[in-house]
Amino acid sequence: MDDFLEMVEEELHHQKILLKKSKQVLKKGTEGTLRCRSRKEGTAIYRIKREGGPQQEVNITDQKDLIEALLDKKVSKVTLNAAEKNIRALQKLKEQYQPNTFTDIIGQLSKSYLDAVAALGSAQTLDEEGRPIQYHFDPEKHIHETNCGLMVRSKSEVIITNALTSYGIPFSYEKDFPRYEDDPWPMQPDYTFDLPNGEVKLWEHLGMLKKEKYCKHNADKLYWYQKLGFHIGRNLIITQDDAKGNCSSPYIDKMIREHLLPYYRR
Repeated sequence: MDDFLEMVEEELHHQKILLKKSKQVLKKGTEGTLRCRSRKEGTAIYRIKREGGPQQEVNITDQKDLIEALLDKKVSKVTLNAAEKNIRALQKLKEQYQPNTFTDIIGQLSKSYLDAVAALGSAQTLDEEGRPIQYHFDPEKHIHETNCGLMVRSKSEVIITNALTSYGIPFSYEKDFPRYEDDPWPMQPDYTFDLPNGEVKLWEHLGMLKKEKYCKHNADKLYWYQKLGFHIGRNLIITQDDAKGNCSSPYIDKMIREHLLPYYRR
């Protein structure tokens, strides 16, 4: 809903600018209208003007500035009329629009239903033994074991996983995230969160920024995240190791408390 209403607000702002500019052009008061007539030597352009008597028609074919002024006047008049109608329509849309995405509807439900959604989300991220699902496993890459038994790629991911587990926040680790339908090469965000209110958040931790290939790979992922509507600070969490390859546990804890924990508090 927020994205749609933002688009409506942006268009409303655009229409107001068009309205203002059109009024400024019309205020200049260039009198008359244009009329074109076909001639053997080409098109002749006339200015139609009435000055207290019969209508006058003057050939202005060679007066480029006057032609442009009269053309701007006509375009501005039509633009002004359309902008006024669009502004009224957009304002009415803002007032009457009823958001009905899952996220909007779920937010209106009682605590019991919200708790049911949260419980269902938690169950979908765990295996039969109650541990986070290991969607992909490469013994040469997933070499660090977490408190919950999940094998991850780095010590930084151990810190993040253990912190999430300690707060009881359900997550999916390296779960396939299609860029489009039937995607044969889906992305695998470090962490995916199906939040109780129906929203989805992603978390990427960048750990090898000294390697050019790694940086290019993650730049490509950021490109796709933006195309899919994921933005840093809103529904995409980005953290990174420092220049020495260390990860700050207090900072990871801060990110969880600010960006995830509020969704699970009642």
